[in-house]
Amino acid sequence: MYFFKYCFIIILSGLYSFILCISSLAGEIKPGSRYFVYEDHNGHSEKRDISVYYHCPTSFTKVDPILIIMHGNSRKVLRFWRPWKPYAEQYNALILAPEFDKFDFPGSLSYHSGGIYDIGTGDEKPEKQWTFSIIERIFDRAKFLTGSEQQKFLLYGHSAGGQFVHRFLTFNSGFKVARAVAANAGWYTLPLFTKDFPYGMGNSPANISNLKKLLATDLTILLGDRDTRQTKNLRQTRAARDQGLHRLARGKNYFRVGQEEAIKRNLQFNWKLKTVPGVGHSNEGMASIAASILLNKNPSK
Repeated sequence: MYFFKYCFIIILSGLYSFILCISSLAGEIKPGSRYFVYEDHNGHSEKRDISVYYHCPTSFTKVDPILIIMHGNSRKVLRFWRPWKPYAEQYNALILAPEFDKFDFPGSLSYHSGGIYDIGTGDEKPEKQWTFSIIERIFDRAKFLTGSEQQKFLLYGHSAGGQFVHRFLTFNSGFKVARAVAANAGWYTLPLFTKDFPYGMGNSPANISNLKKLLATDLTILLGDRDTRQTKNLRQTRAARDQGLHRLARGKNYFRVGQEEAIKRNLQFNWKLKTVPGVGHSNEGMASIAASILLNKNPSK
């Protein structure tokens, strides 16, 4: 009798601990500006802790939109996240900004080229180990922590974040993105199989199905009409210069190539091209326009 009572107590204790754990997890996303740590196991035993900064309005509900913001090459996530907090309140949206630090995600191959290939060997990695794949797992985590009923999220990136966004849409096989904005990217992976990765989709994991989904995505290429400086961190390889002399020209070229490829292959084309007057290479300068594009309509509708 004592043995069964002891087992019952142990089971109750374990159940109580489990409930406390779940309650703690559910409370990680609270109203205001905070962060939580997402433990990504990268599809195998390797674990990387990713800080996810967020702003959650007090009136946020399970049917309100979730927007993920991708930072630039500086990896200064707070600089990219802070200008978006007023728009989280204005549109009653949960805004998430994951931090991909230079220690765990060194260089462009690991971050804004998506971590598709191993830096050491050059071998293609399983998709679940790509940096791209982490984004949807963070979205799923945020859904769990908030009880959100959203099935899709919104995606924005500026500069190297804009590079991340358009490549994510190019290569990611899962598709939970309702709308996306790629702002002032430095150079592009063109939607062409005649050019090899990273400047095109040739000799990469992408196939015609990826191209169809990419061209059909509600994607806005957002460009500052004064983003014409050839800054020191603007890629100057021959293949990059072939896309244009500066970010404004390269963004227009990317849109044009996508449009031409859609016409050539008779594919659906849902991209938009928008220039912002008087704005150069500025995340803050693009944020209000990007917010109106992304958040004026709920992704669930």
